[in-house]
Amino acid sequence: MFFLFSKATQVSPSELQDVFQETSSNIFQINANVVTLEKNLQSLGTSRDTEELRQSLHSMQQQTNKVITSTSQLIKQLSDIISGSSRQDRLHLTRLKTELSESVQRYGDLQKKIAERSRALLPPAQKDKKKSPLTPSTEQIEEVPLFGEAVGSDGGAQAFLSEISEEDVEVLHQREEALLQIERDMLDVSQIMKDLACMVHEQGDAIDSIEDYIQTASSNVESANQELAKANQYQRQLRKRKCYLLVAGAIFLTILIIIIAVSARK
Repeated sequence: MFFLFSKATQVSPSELQDVFQETSSNIFQINANVVTLEKNLQSLGTSRDTEELRQSLHSMQQQTNKVITSTSQLIKQLSDIISGSSRQDRLHLTRLKTELSESVQRYGDLQKKIAERSRALLPPAQKDKKKSPLTPSTEQIEEVPLFGEAVGSDGGAQAFLSEISEEDVEVLHQREEALLQIERDMLDVSQIMKDLACMVHEQGDAIDSIEDYIQTASSNVESANQELAKANQYQRQLRKRKCYLLVAGAIFLTILIIIIAVSARK
């Protein structure tokens, strides 16, 4: 499932969590595909190399390309949606961006290895079994003058072309198709990595600003708590003084009453 939101879309907390979950699942799928592709790469050029294996490599790369593209677009939209969201959501998104960047980088490196191995295993332009005394080798072709520059060069070229059979043409066609398929499978990860890096940087600045604000607020709260503690201590001291004065007053009044009573008896 792929979520599509606009900047003005109001997303509920439950919907936002669903999007986060979907993004995490996509990243997990990308990593799982990379593991499978790495195993398949080890089989290229061995006895386990089959047409089914090549088709599996092609299909999985195409599927992974789609997942990476959709996940990247989804994260871009999330960056706009949660611009005024909580700090926890921002941190969650930043973590997903970092995980996707790492996964895309790993996948891009693997794709280069698959393309290099696939090109190396492509059939040659001309089969060795088709070579004959009348068929010049690659080195000989390079030495032959072109377009009749020397006597006999036309005949040599015609002899060479006459030796190319329909089977050779089919091999050349398959080679060309294989090269095109390799190029189609290659995902331009550089632009995706650049976009993600910019988003991580911008999100990081925003989170730093939030953390600075929180730190400042925390400092203010701490200072206020200290002032309240001082006020409470002063209030307790004032209460103690009042108690002392009341006790002293009571004692003084008692002594005064006693003195008056004694004087009256005399």
